[in-house]
Amino acid sequence: MALHVTYDENLIDELSSRFNLRTPNHEALSSLIQRLASEDYTPLGQLTLDLATGVGKTYVMAAFIEYLNRQGHRNVMVVTPTTIVQGKTVRDFSHGSERYIDGFQTPPVLVTPENPQEFVTAENTRSVFAAGVASMLFVFNVHQLFPPKNNGKSVATGQEAQRRKAWRWQEEYGSLMDHLRSLDDLVVIVDEAHLFGSTAKVYRSALEELLPQATIGLTASPDEKDDIVYKYPLWRAMKDGYVKQPVLVYRKSGYDSEERQLQDAMSLLSLKEDAYAEWRNSHPEAKPTKPLLFVVCSDIAHANETAARLRTATFTGSNVAVLQVDNEHDDSTTHNFLRYLDERNSPVRVIVSVNKLREGWDTKRIAVMCTLRAMGSDVLTQQVMGRGLRLPFGELTGVETIDELDIISHKSFVSLLKSENILREFGIASGGRVAPEEILDPPENKDEPTMEPALGSEEPDSQQSSAHGEDKNHTSGSSSDSDPEASSIADSLRSKGLDDNADIREQKDAYQQITVSINPAFTGTTFWFPATAMQKTIAPFELADISTDSIVAAAKRTKNTAEYLERTRIEANSAADGKGSLTAQDTDRVAVESLRQKEPEVRMELIRRVLTTGIVSNHPENRNQLTQRIVPTFMENSGIDLWTEKAKMSAAEVLRSLVVTEMKQSEQNARTNITITPIELPIDDSFTLDIGKTVLERLDINSKSTKSSAGFREREYYGPWTKGLFEAASFDSFSAE
Repeated sequence: MALHVTYDENLIDELSSRFNLRTPNHEALSSLIQRLASEDYTPLGQLTLDLATGVGKTYVMAAFIEYLNRQGHRNVMVVTPTTIVQGKTVRDFSHGSERYIDGFQTPPVLVTPENPQEFVTAENTRSVFAAGVASMLFVFNVHQLFPPKNNGKSVATGQEAQRRKAWRWQEEYGSLMDHLRSLDDLVVIVDEAHLFGSTAKVYRSALEELLPQATIGLTASPDEKDDIVYKYPLWRAMKDGYVKQPVLVYRKSGYDSEERQLQDAMSLLSLKEDAYAEWRNSHPEAKPTKPLLFVVCSDIAHANETAARLRTATFTGSNVAVLQVDNEHDDSTTHNFLRYLDERNSPVRVIVSVNKLREGWDTKRIAVMCTLRAMGSDVLTQQVMGRGLRLPFGELTGVETIDELDIISHKSFVSLLKSENILREFGIASGGRVAPEEILDPPENKDEPTMEPALGSEEPDSQQSSAHGEDKNHTSGSSSDSDPEASSIADSLRSKGLDDNADIREQKDAYQQITVSINPAFTGTTFWFPATAMQKTIAPFELADISTDSIVAAAKRTKNTAEYLERTRIEANSAADGKGSLTAQDTDRVAVESLRQKEPEVRMELIRRVLTTGIVSNHPENRNQLTQRIVPTFMENSGIDLWTEKAKMSAAEVLRSLVVTEMKQSEQNARTNITITPIELPIDDSFTLDIGKTVLERLDINSKSTKSSAGFREREYYGPWTKGLFEAASFDSFSAE
């Protein structure tokens, strides 16, 4: 039996105003009502709204619930994938909550497996009031839909206890699930519907038990087989300014350590914090909010290590500033931190997660994302990236630092672009791939690369793939591919202007290398060569000779320079066919502090650099001078409070230069003795000409057919000669030689 719904354009406009729906949300609501009014659907056939993450699908859900209420359908169930999303949904529809979505004529009555008796109270209220009654909103997570275990423990806790309360008959109010099955207007809304595919047999069986009149799915990642009623992709949301602009931040060569990657992320977070504070100061009406760093780890052990590192003084210096969320950190304390994350007094600056916070969980604070684990379809998906797409102040500010989501990847961007899974890895499409012919390598040795790869989703044909090295099974038919010798010869022949298609093996004999022998009269000839030996009388150089004043003066030359991260913005482009696409556009680099260094590490590096100069002996007195006087004095007078890698390397170079300079000054009064010793050297019996070179016939200057230097070629070999050392020789000029 179909749900009786009529299409009321005026009501849709009213609710769009009451719930402050954005244009795509208004269109989604209108499309859904039209489809229901047509009765062209089945109760269990899910009607899907494909809305980009961060656009506001919860507001569509709220307006839809109120629309049903106005048309007399007041029983709605929302199914969520997790308890975290369930708790968020309850707060979204709880009047008085910090997250309450206002717009209802009468706030809905919420029923969960934790308070199943609420439906009895609401039913009694409905019998008294004929009009203006509230919707009954049942909020379940998917596990609570499953029947309890028949052979379970006599005393159950957690999810099992809640299932029992929902399914089994209770003396006070009967059975909640029996009540749901008895409703003739129940509509089921499935949040994050992509997690509940047709292959989820237990979920499908539970859904059939409910006997809904209509099933609505909300997702940003629909399946190809879904019945999509309305689609609003991410590229449109970006172009229309409803979400942040994703920006890929990277080092050209990638990262050699997680320490450096996390420090870059914290540097970007600090820049965001300054920008947010400045915006709030100039816009006092704006809701107070602070940016947040979101870190994705590979597993719980990795998350434990990362969270502990981020709590050290090198990063946040605080235990409460770093919130870890995973299967081992999913208690009430964690949930409370998440619940009040958007409040002004939240101490959290960093969230470290594995796969826990992907779908349905949202905050407007995430400004920087850092992926420490390998990129893949189950990591930085559109759902994960969607956590950071929401606008912190509700709309674009015009300040790029605020309006952009910085995403730091452990890969170099060049290798990332060449991945076939770039679209899926960065969550900007599903099932697509970058066309190899559209990928351009950035020009080398330029500060500002001009790479603009198009992130389209068209599948290139095999010929294009092969041309760009994508087809790993492609093999060349040329002989040089299978014969290294022929390949080497081919390289030489190409410089001679031969056709690339010529058979290299046919030319091989014509370019054999020619050997020129010594004339027999000079075989065994040797010559004497003077060898000079110099010996200086130098007093041993000691580090004690370096004055403290020189050390202090040198230390002041230490510099702590910044490093630069490359940034590439993912931009949306509309197309004539309305499909649109995403492209990568290089943008301004950002200066960040180089990797932090501990003072003991700096001291060890300064000592090492001095002792490896090759001019300082590693005896106890020199080491004592370094550790007790020179290095401590140098560091104290360097002007560096917080040491970084750049400052360390600068200090090491300055100190090394000081030692070298002092050593050279000590050599100025040195005396040098010079000794000349003759050495007898032999002459080679032959030499070989380069490939392609040959011995030309001598030019006869007395011949009447030879006019001056006509026909002479510089540096070519002529012969034979009988009075020369070798049978052939080359000349730089004709007349002088």
